[in-house]
This record gives sequence, C-alpha cells and structure tokens, in this order.
Amino acid sequence: MLCGWLLGSRSTMGLLAVTGGLFAFFLWADLHGALPAMRPHNRWAYAVYLSGIVGLTAAATLLSRKSYLRRVHEAQTMAQDLKARDAELRKLLRVVEQSPESTVITDLDGRIEFVNDAFLARTGYARHEVLGRLSSEVSANGLGPTQWQGMRETLERGESWAGEQSNLRKDGAVISESVVVAPIRQPDGRITHYVELKQDVSDRKRAAQEIHRLAHYDSLTSLPNRSMLIERLASLQARHQRSGDDVHVLLLLDLDRFTNFNDARGSEMGDRLLCAVALRLAELLGPHDLLVRVAGDEFGIVLHDLGIDATVAGRRALAFADQIQQAFVRPLALGDSGEEAQLGLSMGLTLYPQGVDDTPLAAMGRAGTALHRAKHAGGARSAFFEQGMGAVAAQRFQVERDLRHAIGAQELRLYVQPQVNVRGQVTGVEALVRWQHPRDGLLTPGAFIPLAEESDLIVSLGEWVLAQACAVVAQPDFSLRRLRMSVNLSARQFREDGFVPSLRTLLRTTGADPRLLTLEVTEGLVIDDFDDVVSKMRELVALGVEFALDDFGTGYSSLAYLKRLPIQELKIDRSFVSEAPSNKDDGALVEALLTVASQFGLRVVAEGVETQEQVDFLAQREPAMVYQGYLFGHPEPVDQWMARQTPDMPQGQGPH
Repeated sequence: MLCGWLLGSRSTMGLLAVTGGLFAFFLWADLHGALPAMRPHNRWAYAVYLSGIVGLTAAATLLSRKSYLRRVHEAQTMAQDLKARDAELRKLLRVVEQSPESTVITDLDGRIEFVNDAFLARTGYARHEVLGRLSSEVSANGLGPTQWQGMRETLERGESWAGEQSNLRKDGAVISESVVVAPIRQPDGRITHYVELKQDVSDRKRAAQEIHRLAHYDSLTSLPNRSMLIERLASLQARHQRSGDDVHVLLLLDLDRFTNFNDARGSEMGDRLLCAVALRLAELLGPHDLLVRVAGDEFGIVLHDLGIDATVAGRRALAFADQIQQAFVRPLALGDSGEEAQLGLSMGLTLYPQGVDDTPLAAMGRAGTALHRAKHAGGARSAFFEQGMGAVAAQRFQVERDLRHAIGAQELRLYVQPQVNVRGQVTGVEALVRWQHPRDGLLTPGAFIPLAEESDLIVSLGEWVLAQACAVVAQPDFSLRRLRMSVNLSARQFREDGFVPSLRTLLRTTGADPRLLTLEVTEGLVIDDFDDVVSKMRELVALGVEFALDDFGTGYSSLAYLKRLPIQELKIDRSFVSEAPSNKDDGALVEALLTVASQFGLRVVAEGVETQEQVDFLAQREPAMVYQGYLFGHPEPVDQWMARQTPDMPQGQGPH
C-alpha cells in the first residue's frame, strides 16, 4: 500500500487495502475463536494470504514504478516543450523589439500597452511617455477625424486597416509611414488588442518626388518642362469637353539672338541668362498661370481663364505679351557676377482649345508657327496664329493702351447733358465723357467704355470723371443755382475698398456741396453684394449725397431691393421711353414704373426724350417728371454749357 501510494498506483493500492482487510479479519476471527472449525486449516490460509499479499505487493511495486517512470517522462517532455515554447516566445519578442518597423500594441480603447524600440527611435518618445496613452495622440497624427472614424469602424468589424499617413515626431518633424492596423484574437475568437505596424516610407516618397521632378521639371531653371506643359494642356482640353469653360492662351517665347550671346559669352553665362529670364517671367504670372522651359532658350506660358469671348481673350493675351516686352526693357542680372544682359523676346500666341478635337501638340504647332512669324518680322514682337482674330485683338489692345495713356495725358473731356422739368427749367446735368484722341479725333463712350469695363481702366476713368464733376459743382455759377450733377459709377469703382474715403477727400478738397451730387448706380451693382453696397450708400447719404438707380426696368428690378436701398431717384431707360406713346406694352411698362416710383416717393428722370409726343405722354402720367434727351439738349463740353448759362436763368429744384 505504501509503495502504491508513493508510486501512484491507485488501483493496486485499493486491491491491497481490500486484501489486507480480509487478512486482518481472518486473523482476528482466529484469535477470538470465531472460526473454530477451520482452526486446523488456518495456517495454510494464512500462508496463501501472505503469499498473495507479497505477490500483489511486488506486482503493485512494479506497476507503480512503471507508472512513475511514465509520468516522469511526460513531465520531462512537457518541460522540454515549455522550454522550447519559451525560447520561441523570446525569439518572437526579440524579433518584434528589434524589428525595423514600428510596432504598437493597444487595448480595445486604443491605449498603448507595448511599443518596440523602432517606434521609440522613429518618434523620439521615451517608453514611459507613451505607455498608457491613446495611440491617436502619438501614433496616428496624420489621420483626420473622418479617416480616424473609418479606421475604427473597419477594426470593429474585425477587419484589418491599411493606409499611408504623415505622422509627427515628438519634435514636430513630419514622417511618412505606411500603416497596417490589425485585431489580435484569442483562441476563442475574441478580439482583445490591436497591433499597429508602421514602415517609414519617407525615403521612398522623396525618391518618388525626385523621379517626378526629374521627369517634369527642368534641372537648370527648376521650371516645369515640356512634359508638364503637355499634361496641363491635356487637362484643360478635358475640362473644356466637360463644361466648355473659359478660353485659355498658349504663348511660346524665344530669346532673340541667344545663340550669338551663348557663343560670345560661353555656356555658363548662357545658363545664367536663361535662369534670369525664368525669374523675370515668373514675376509677371498670375497665381494659376503656368510657366515652362520647353527647350533651349524657348519658354512656354499658359494663361488660364481669359473669359468666354475669344476676342476678349486674345486682347488680354496681347496685353500680357506687351507687359513681358516692357519687363524685358530692363537689363537682366546674370547671377552674382554683377554682369547684365539685355535681349529681346519674340512670342507666338494661340487660343486653346479650339474645339473638342484640339490637342496639345496642335496648339504648340500653332504657337510655334506664330513665333516663327514674329522672329522673321524682326523679333522683339508678338504674333497671333489666328490672323483675323489677332487683328481684332490687336486693335482692341491698342485702344486700351492708348486709353491708359489718355487718362494721364489730359486727352479726356468732360461733357454734360441738361436735365429739365416740364416747364423747361434746367434742374441739373449728367456728367459724360469724351476722348479727344490725337489720331482718331473725338471718340464717344461706345468706342472705349466697354474696353475700360473689361479692365482696371474703368476705375481710373471713373475717378477722373468724378473729380471733374465735383470741380464743376464747386463753381459758384453752378452751386448758387442749386443744380444737381449726376455721375455714373461703375460697379468695379464702387466696390473699391477706398471709394468712400476717397470721395470724402474729393468733396473736401474741391469744396463741392455733396447735396448737389447724385451718383447713378445700376441694378447689377446692388445684386452682387447687397449688404456691402447698402452700407457704403448709407455712409454717403449721411453726407448729403443722393443716389439714382440707372436704367431701371432693364435688369433684375426687385421691389425688395428698392425698399431697402437708400435711393432718391429712378431713371427710366430710353428703350421704354422711345416707344411709350405708340407701343402699348412699353406704355404700360412706363406707367408701372411710375407707379412704383410714386409708391416709394422717388423722383423720376426719363432718358432719351427726343419728341414732344414723348413729353406729353410722360407729363400726363407724372407732372413732376424730369426729362433728359436731345429734345432739350445734346451733350456738350461743360465749359461751353456753363458759358451759355446766365445768372437770370431759372434755378433748379435744389436738393430734396
């Protein structure tokens, strides 16, 4: 029994226990005479029992020894397995710890439980600074809220997430990483942790960027190259096919006599000259325009979004080409050598795209043809590929350039046209402008105002007219009669940030009475930025200036606007006045406009009045009507008009 207990043979130990118990029972019975009939035979029974016990004990000992050896072997095998597993785990741990990829293990809430050395080295954190913190604070900086939410939803579905992001080191430096986040599952399938594996791809991205730079940029000037130009033109063509948007212009530029310069001064100075040209051209570009070095001394420029009108686009392109020519009048500094060079430029221009079938190569061919024509014509000039369009654009451009000169050269003339009441009394005048062109003679507004409105010239032109008008208002012969001076304002001029302060200064310096000044604005002005317009108008109304809504009825006429606008006058467009007596529809429109004016308490000026019939029609419907037109006076120079006014002439109505 002792052997069985020690060696672990439970069945043998139980058998011995039963046998021993029987032996003890018989021994007790024999000693107490409980089995007298069997006493003579008890010796043999004891011998048998003892022999059995001895045999069983020996057998139990052998069996127990064998069982013991088996368990010892199993324990040794298990110990060896555990040792092997421990070695494997240690090896895996060393692999993770020493892996060149950053490894982060977090709990389900995203709190960091483990980071390897690569993570610490790459991010600049110490281990104690990140353990227990949220991974999003130190390990997922490059993900925005939407991307972060998408990653969490992917992981909650038990799926792995992969992506590329820019993370921040502890010191704020940016590192680009390829990231994989995967769930860690237990044997029963439960997800208990997440592992983040990150590979630094900064070098790879820099290499890709360098490859792209070499493929798309010129190594000498750092400008985009011909490949980039073709890609840009292709994208503009694709956009045009989708939406038919604005016209663009391609310019090819070539230095005149560059080969002579390069031969005389050497290739190093030639390279410096090309770099100087690139810098000078870059200074002239808009934020969306593209400048490229095509090859050698040839450059290309793409001017974007020049409007939907091809003629306007061509004129603007020629204006830009003229800016380039003017810029290259100044010598070019050749690096830090202190030397300078001055070379002309020849330019070829073409509109792009010209239809849905146009291609970048076709456009470059057209611009190249125009460039050759410019060089053959003597150089230092621009040429349009489209002959007819080039002529029109050149003509319009010439007018614009002459007008820019005219404003400062005292070539503009202030004209006025009288405004009268029903009794024929002059109540005021409207300021008009004419251009005394040195070659073409006196030009009416139709020849240059539309061009001015397409450029910044309308602001300068409007400032000139307003200054001249205020000077007239300040004259005693005008102000004492309390006549009103009406001046048209362009939308661009009125939207200038300094318009109100500038007008304040003008009124103060000229001494003009603001109560005699009426500024005419169109409906289109108030539509674009209503609140800003109303704010400026109220500022000026507080000074005494009045406002008139010009060409009322031809635009977006809204009673809601009229109700909120601080205006005192409506001007009915000549298109309604001319046919009002004979055309039923025009007559009804005029009556409606007069009703609106009456309801809002506004005085009314009718433009383009040329017949007495028109006067009679209007007077019957509005006795207080003010008339302006050829019937009462043609536009004439302000000096001539003022000279004809006598002190005993009837005075005007004065300010309202």
